[in-house]
Amino acid sequence: MANNVRRIYIGAICNRDLEVLEKIKTILLRNYNITIINLLKKDTYSFNLDYFKKKLKKYPISFLILKLTTHESNEQIYNAITHYAPNIPILNSIQSVKTCESRTATFKLITESCRNLKTPHTYSSKEEALEACKNGKKIIIKLDDHNIPGLPKNDRIIGIAQSTRELAELIKNHKEKELFLQEYLGNFDIIYKVYVIGRWIVSITSHNRLDLNDNLTSLELIHIRVPVDKELKRRVKRLGRKLNMSVFGVDYILTDDGPYIIDINDFPSFRSIPEGVSLISDHIYNLINLREQFIKISIGIKS
Repeated sequence: MANNVRRIYIGAICNRDLEVLEKIKTILLRNYNITIINLLKKDTYSFNLDYFKKKLKKYPISFLILKLTTHESNEQIYNAITHYAPNIPILNSIQSVKTCESRTATFKLITESCRNLKTPHTYSSKEEALEACKNGKKIIIKLDDHNIPGLPKNDRIIGIAQSTRELAELIKNHKEKELFLQEYLGNFDIIYKVYVIGRWIVSITSHNRLDLNDNLTSLELIHIRVPVDKELKRRVKRLGRKLNMSVFGVDYILTDDGPYIIDINDFPSFRSIPEGVSLISDHIYNLINLREQFIKISIGIKS
């Protein structure tokens, strides 16, 4: 790192996958003289408006990173950024982070804005799901909140109903707004995970968590890189533009009718992608650099 390179400050409001953030922090400081300032209170990782305003006043923050667990109090964070830091660019937009908190909101956006992407049918009410089940559809029931703190991913899936009786039993202890009800397309051993960082995109295989058993060997559990179909790649990137996010992940299954999107993550962990952290760091630097060049050009034109 050259000593004459100007120090740049980035604000981080992150309370999940913190080990990834620490690695990004190290690379940004070493390679680009970029320092990440934690905008959540130390140790507790809770949001405090006065603490947030104090940090904004102390540091000339030129970029923000949002990476949050799903919680009602997040609304306070979104409002604070909108009110006190409206002109600071964000890695993934507030709206995209907010949308990805809810499975219902996420799949509604796909259905409305990305009609060329196939998704299993989503049911907007218990009654609609029961009617579909009565007509022979299997229904997978998940918690609508996507990144629930401290809750393992498997526990976010309530179950799969093959009859109206099973469906009624599985949902009886939950409020309708807590649930995400979707058509279950069947048992797929392999789920494909797509990771996107700006223009870079890669896909790996992953075993279906619903069907994971203790008989699989360590070799069988290894994630394998697989090519992404050119048309699917184009549509996934378009989804990112619609959601206004440049770092995200998509899970899909391959059916006889083509690929079906079954999950979307804003800023996934990239644990299975060794080069992911380095690429994210480069991507953040490039975004900041491009914005600064744009500002200089705009000032020059006005002058």
